[in-house]
Amino acid sequence: MKKIENLFEITLKEKSGGWFFWFFLLFIPHLNLFSIFFISNLLLASKIKNKKDKSFYYLPFTKKDVFFILYLFLVLLISSTSFFNLLLISRYSLKYILGPLIFSTAIYSIGIIASSLNGDNFAITILFIIFDAILSNLGSPHLGANFNPYILISPIRQESLIGSLLFSLALLFIAFKLYVGGESYVKN
Repeated sequence: MKKIENLFEITLKEKSGGWFFWFFLLFIPHLNLFSIFFISNLLLASKIKNKKDKSFYYLPFTKKDVFFILYLFLVLLISSTSFFNLLLISRYSLKYILGPLIFSTAIYSIGIIASSLNGDNFAITILFIIFDAILSNLGSPHLGANFNPYILISPIRQESLIGSLLFSLALLFIAFKLYVGGESYVKN
């Protein structure tokens, strides 16, 4: 538990002004997805890209610790603000809680995958969103001549919460495997 508290504290102190701005945007309808996009990319993917994630390993954190604790931070942040927004708009639906979590998991994962492969996490996640928007607007989610199965797993459209959740978790698993790479620490 102490590791979790320490990493949360390090993360929040690192850019407290920026966190306040992105946290504030989570409460504004239609801007919350924009905020989720940036928070998901800034937590770990941008640190990997800029080689700043190595500073965590001088502390008593392994790569597994950093990956899962920062993901837990993201989940707690998104779910708490989603729950608060749910109370404000009085629409009691599982999609209002799970939807932002599915989206944030996908963006967190795509950003880490891109950074782990020495790509630009922001550019790749933007391309992913464009690709997702195009693919999820083709065809129909219903069986027939225009059936498009991607609509059922799209992290943005989320026609099927279960399908989208499974797809986002698969991306998270790939990101974990690429980031950890068989080792739970960085050799100096």
